[in-house]
Amino acid sequence: MNIAPLRPQNNYRSLVYGLCLMIYCALLSACSSTKPLTPQQAAMPRNLQENVQWNGRISLRYQEDQKEQSVTLNYDWQQTPSELHISLSSALGQTVAKLHQTPSSASLEQAKQETRYASNIEQLLVDHLGWSIPIDDLKTWLQGFDLQANKSAVAIPAQDNFQFQSKGWQLRFVNWQEDAGQIRPKRIDLEKMTEQFGLVKIAIIIM
Repeated sequence: MNIAPLRPQNNYRSLVYGLCLMIYCALLSACSSTKPLTPQQAAMPRNLQENVQWNGRISLRYQEDQKEQSVTLNYDWQQTPSELHISLSSALGQTVAKLHQTPSSASLEQAKQETRYASNIEQLLVDHLGWSIPIDDLKTWLQGFDLQANKSAVAIPAQDNFQFQSKGWQLRFVNWQEDAGQIRPKRIDLEKMTEQFGLVKIAIIIM
């Protein structure tokens, strides 16, 4: 019996489907494999760190031209008191963008394109990638803190699925993890209704 080879179009569709399935399973695995914190862990004292380095995945859904758009990227996050470096890459490891923020400016680097500049990263993302995330607030949210109007950082309760609103975003801290004696979020879901992109939904996995 002869079996006809797959057409290129079918191969492409199979590849795309496989990649989407891998990303979806990875996001589910990151959530389901994390055990709930014990009462002792949840009660551990926490301090906002000035220097952090993380990586993980970010999945974003938004509306554009009356169609739902989605993107899932890997990220590397390096934060100091004065600077922030973020590298975004595809599921296959290809660098999509590099962002750098200082107290006075921000820059965006993409392959075969001139470096762009703006006053902050969020504006750069909107102007050149078509979507944005609350970068300044994530500096504290990723550590399990919320920055108040008086600039004081308040610890968010280390409870699975704890929800609250801040800066126009609805946040849900899906689950938490202990890492080298520090308690911090494992997954954060964010939602915000925007005029330009409709309902923006973001899921952030922190490794």
